[in-house]
Parts: sequence; structure tokens; C-alpha cells
Amino acid sequence: MAYYLDNPAGRLHKLLLDLYTAFPNDQQQKSRQAWVAIVELVGNELGLAGEAAIISGAVALPAQVRDAVEALPEDDERKEHLLAGLSSIEQGMIQVASRGNLFDVFSAFATNGVVPQSAAVSGLSHCSFELHRAVPEVTVSESDLSRIIDMINELMAEVTEAELPDAVKRAMVNHLIALLQAAHNVRFAGTQPLDDALWSLIGSVGRTNAGEDLVRVGLWEKIKKAMATLNLMLSAGQSAAQLGQGVAGFLTD
Repeated sequence: MAYYLDNPAGRLHKLLLDLYTAFPNDQQQKSRQAWVAIVELVGNELGLAGEAAIISGAVALPAQVRDAVEALPEDDERKEHLLAGLSSIEQGMIQVASRGNLFDVFSAFATNGVVPQSAAVSGLSHCSFELHRAVPEVTVSESDLSRIIDMINELMAEVTEAELPDAVKRAMVNHLIALLQAAHNVRFAGTQPLDDALWSLIGSVGRTNAGEDLVRVGLWEKIKKAMATLNLMLSAGQSAAQLGQGVAGFLTD
């Protein structure tokens, strides 16, 4: 099955199917709070703040789908067709926000909680294809995303071990953790939060006058290369091959 992760419908579609794959029988689903399962699936680097960001982002996906479809240059009947079944998925995501179990979430839009057989989920797949054709967002492949996460983790380890002033180290580590969480969240939130976290990191370097300290400990060039690689990836038209080469080059320096 093709996933179009360059739009919120495709990301919601994949999230629901991935959750079902991880917890395929009703006993597992009834014993698992949905929000816990989502946090575990995505990966959390920010503690309680990370949990809140992941859950709020996941719960917001149906509204993002609705907004994206409403913005299409289609007539109302066509839009209604593309959004068919979304209201039942919205009911399921309300169960996530109220800390319901996975079975209750799935049962809101799938008979007996069998997600792959849900008409609403099939409708999401069709909706994601139409959004992919009309307004695709910048995306990153799973393999490149994994390498980006490795790159951020490597940077964070080096910053943590470096002899930097406490204020500079604390700011850099905090922003790198936020960048890492944004990378994990790409699977459901898209690349915009990653772009925002990158620019927040860049701004922090300027505000703390960290450049000289980073040069002194031999990290400035590596950080600049990481920022350039990520910025290039998040620019429209960047190919996966170019991105992969950039990240691989960073990791082998």
C-alpha cells in the first residue's frame, strides 16, 4: 500500500494502521491506553512536554485534514466525498484525548476495531492521494529520517561532553532535544515543526554568542554542516539522494 505522507490525511492514515499493526487483537487494544501507544510509537525525547506535543499533534490531524480539503479548488460535493468518514475518526481521536483505550478509539470508526477493514480509513487513503496530487508538502524518507535522528543524537552527545560555558551548553542541548523530538514527530506532524526547531536552534546560537565557544571546542563547523544539511532538506525540491549524501557525509566526518 502506498502512503502519501506529504499531507495530513496520509499521515493520519499511516498512524492508525501502524497503531493497529502494533496492537492487532482486541485484548491488547483494551489493555492499552491509546495515548501511551501513540507516544511509544512516535518516540518521546522531552518527557511530559513531549507527551503533550505528540498527543495534541495526533489529535489535531483530523482537523488538519478537513482544513486541507476545504482549501482545495473543488466543489462542495467533491469535498464532502473526500471527507466521508472523517467525523467517525474525529470521534476516535476524542477518545485519545480523554485517555480511552485503543479498542474504543478503533471502534469509533472500524467495526470490532479492525482498522484495515474500515471504510473511513480507506477514505483517508483516497483523500491523501488527492491532497498529494494537489498540494504536496516537503517530505523526508524513513531512511533519511533515521539518519537525521542519528546525526542529531551525535551532535547532542558531543555538545554534552564539550567544555562549554553552562549557559551555552544548556541552551544548545535543550534546542537539540527539541530538534530531535521534531524529527520523531515528522511521522505525523510533517516537516514544518522540524523546520521551526531548526531555526530556533540557529537563533539560539546567535542569542547566546555561542559561535566562538563552539569554534574553540571544534564543534562549530560540524554544527554549521548539520544546520545546512537540514535546511537544504526542508527546502522544496531537495532530492532524497542529495539529502542522504549530505547526512552521510556529516556522520562520517
